[in-house]
Amino acid sequence: MKNKIMTHLVCGYPSIEDSFDLFAILSKYSEFVEVQFPFSDPIADGPIISNANKIALENGVSTEKSFDFVSKIAKENTNILIMTYYNIVLNYWVEKFVEKASKLWVYGLIIPDVPFDEKDGEILIKLWKKYNIHIIQIVSELTKNERLEKIAQISNWFVYAVSGNMTTWSKWKFDTNFENYIKNLRNYFDCKIWVWFWVKTKEDVEKVCKVADFAIIWSEMIRQFDKWWLEQVEKYVKNLLS
Repeated sequence: MKNKIMTHLVCGYPSIEDSFDLFAILSKYSEFVEVQFPFSDPIADGPIISNANKIALENGVSTEKSFDFVSKIAKENTNILIMTYYNIVLNYWVEKFVEKASKLWVYGLIIPDVPFDEKDGEILIKLWKKYNIHIIQIVSELTKNERLEKIAQISNWFVYAVSGNMTTWSKWKFDTNFENYIKNLRNYFDCKIWVWFWVKTKEDVEKVCKVADFAIIWSEMIRQFDKWWLEQVEKYVKNLLS
């Protein structure tokens, strides 16, 4: 199976100008690029992405400015997703947020702190159907099989599978338990399975794509940018797919 990746950037980190340059590189090699709207308390994220969110907010990057960034990079044939937390969506007005994303040709929204079967999650699912935009569901190895059955019923495009019980940038390695976990998900999901957290190297990407459909590069993407800046980021991403 050909290795496929989705890459990640935090809008406005370390500046809006750098975000444009980074997107230009990532979009050449990634099947999808995920744009994170910065938030002050990103609970699913480890220190690298949390710090990127903090700096973006200090730079004055608001929800409106994040949408403006997406409007400038999005075209009808671009593969862009928006990731953020529910407070951002709620403060913007939920329907207004979903409608605006759909008008920008955004493929889907990742809002990790809203369970599908709570009131807010149910509202998002209704709006997803109204505006033809996907609200991406997240599962982990701790998700019970009964719950997987319910999530599978509303996941007709792809599902995010957290690779382990951790935040982004925890110490962890792929092993046979990971393979068994993904194989179990195949029993419930007909859609694509994307693996999130702790994908860093070409070897990690190969291990993920052996059993799943896509590997998502998160914290390591930002760490590479911090360490090497743009000229080396492209080499890093190309190496993941070589």
